[in-house]
Amino acid sequence: MRQMPRKQPPLEKFIVAQIVAELRKYPGVVVRKRHGTVMGKAGDPDLYGTIRGKHFEIEVKRPGAPCSQLTPLQTERLREWRIEGGAIVGVAHNAAEALAILGLVKHEPVWTCTGCHNYCWRGEEAPERCPLCGHRHFDREAA
Repeated sequence: MRQMPRKQPPLEKFIVAQIVAELRKYPGVVVRKRHGTVMGKAGDPDLYGTIRGKHFEIEVKRPGAPCSQLTPLQTERLREWRIEGGAIVGVAHNAAEALAILGLVKHEPVWTCTGCHNYCWRGEEAPERCPLCGHRHFDREAA
């Protein structure tokens, strides 16, 4: 019996393009793709911009891919943007998650990390781990 080939997760560049296209539909949102250059800072998130004057940074990861975990450097950069820069930060595997990070989807519950209290996630289920501190427990708040 022949096995069906496994469907590969979409490439990150396609996910980024979908997220950017979706975010550009919303008034008050400016979004840019950060391109890695020698002048850039290693580990900085893929997307940055503003929503109603508030800065955001979003790291894009492929859903279900083995390489979809944040590196320690990426975790540190998100923490820096959140704590030192006061930015909205998050990790998105698709456009819906990016919208949730920016609060453009209002009907989902909000989860706050009970370890660092600095990471919030919107969605029906809490993430497996906090990308900032690695903690596994989240408190659910009303949306």
